[in-house]
Amino acid sequence: MSSPSPVSGAAAGKLGPAACMLAMFSALLGSTAPSPLYPFYIAHLDLPQVMGTAIFATYAVGTLCALFLAGAIGSGIRDLRFVLWPGLLITALGAAIFSHPDSLWTLLTGRFLNGFGTGLITGTASTALFELSHPDKRGRAAMFATLAFTLGAAGGPLLTATCLELGLAATSLPFVIIVGLAVLAMVGLKLAAWPPREPRTSASAKAASGASQGGQLGLYLLACLGLTVAWMLGSLLMAIGTDLGQRAYAIHSVGLAGMVPALFQLFGGVGQVFWGRSLPLRTLIIGMIGLALAQSILLLALPGEHGWIMLAMMPVCGFFYGAAFVSALGIATQAAPPETRANWISRFYVVGYLSNAVPTVVMGGLIDLIGLSPAFFWFGLVVIGLACLGAALALQSRRAALAV
Repeated sequence: MSSPSPVSGAAAGKLGPAACMLAMFSALLGSTAPSPLYPFYIAHLDLPQVMGTAIFATYAVGTLCALFLAGAIGSGIRDLRFVLWPGLLITALGAAIFSHPDSLWTLLTGRFLNGFGTGLITGTASTALFELSHPDKRGRAAMFATLAFTLGAAGGPLLTATCLELGLAATSLPFVIIVGLAVLAMVGLKLAAWPPREPRTSASAKAASGASQGGQLGLYLLACLGLTVAWMLGSLLMAIGTDLGQRAYAIHSVGLAGMVPALFQLFGGVGQVFWGRSLPLRTLIIGMIGLALAQSILLLALPGEHGWIMLAMMPVCGFFYGAAFVSALGIATQAAPPETRANWISRFYVVGYLSNAVPTVVMGGLIDLIGLSPAFFWFGLVVIGLACLGAALALQSRRAALAV
């Protein structure tokens, strides 16, 4: 049994989901806060572009390590807070280290720790939100999870860009704030009412997975493809969006260029709220088509004095990214067997962070070889192709579902 909460009644019941959302928010805030600072890190430490993207991708490496760990223990643990608490502590430690960017190793260490903390938090908090929701309202759990995720991802670059524009210690103050939010989330989890879970043995989990996955595996893989497309584009904009705005689209203000990733993620949150209650397969089709069209417009405006086009397209990209992300998570959550949902959702995020890390590092090397604008052009073509494939497969799955 879980220990009684010092907060009683309805407040304690609502505190658990709120603390889970704050945990995801603080973790993702830490993951994206450095985005407007990458040009500074590259110039200050005299790094090649590929090392700048490697700093970004180190976060994904830490996240992947933690996701494998969280997936392995998620179905067998009685209280998911025992995964969330260490995740928040590690996130806070990573942010504290990252607030002193005096060497490449400091940045790499801070990013790895922040990624590891985020990996422990994301899948676990998503599962906790689902399990803490009333059975009649569990359809909203994916929306709340992705909303907290994307608002945190949007808030990071927005916070740092604001500090840059106002001259408020942009390399340290955002990370101090992240530490405070992580601690607040830990306290909220401690005070919340938290029902116990029934741990499942590995044998029963495997049996349940084998019995349940046959008819749902195709939908789960489709959800992973939708996530891949969304996160490929999103991670690249977070890693080089500021630099891309300045060098490829001629945005001359550093603070304004820093708004490129912020606008993308902010409207990603708007998109998730807007599409959160829509039918997931239909929403995934809309998200894929929207991302393909938005990326096509960005490529047509490349290169030249078209900073206004890039800034105008970031809300559009974010809006359809939100549709793709929330629908993909919704499809994956529904497709996962109840007995092994934590494992499946962790693997879903593993796919996301692989699509976050690998294309971004490849892009860094490609930029050093052929230049920023040509590299982004070829990357854009890949995104458009995968988005069209995802839309076609989602349309086929929807037609099959309607025919039943």
